[in-house]
Order: sequence, then structure tokens, then C-alpha cells
Amino acid sequence: MYSRMLTACLMTMLIASCVTRGSVPVVVDTACDWVKPIYLTDHDIDVLDRQTKRDILAHNKAWQANCQKTKESGAK
Repeated sequence: MYSRMLTACLMTMLIASCVTRGSVPVVVDTACDWVKPIYLTDHDIDVLDRQTKRDILAHNKAWQANCQKTKESGAK
């Protein structure tokens, strides 16, 4: 009895290990379609605090590193 149950369990594990998961999902990054650089006027620069200016600079640098190349290659 024990050997039959062991055999059945092993066969079940072998069959289950052959199952495929199908196609792998493809992730399309669309952030550059809606993220834009932040432009400041002279008045904005005068009234914004230092941390906000740093945050805007970090945002613009990240956009430049990740999205500007995409926009240039899309324009060609």
C-alpha cells in the first residue's frame, strides 16, 4: 500500500513539473509619454525654497537620463 501511494505521489509531482506557464507578460514603460521636465520662471526661482528646487532638479535630471533619448529617437 505504501509503495503504491509513494509511486502515485511521485508520478503526480513529475506530471506537475512539466506544466508550462504560457507566455511571459511584456511590460511596456509609458512613463515618458506623460512625464515632462519642470520649467521655472524667474519668479518661481525667487519664491521656492531650496529643497523644492533640489527636488525639481532631481526630477529634471531623471527625465533627461531616462526620457530625452526616447524622444530624440522617436523624432527621427
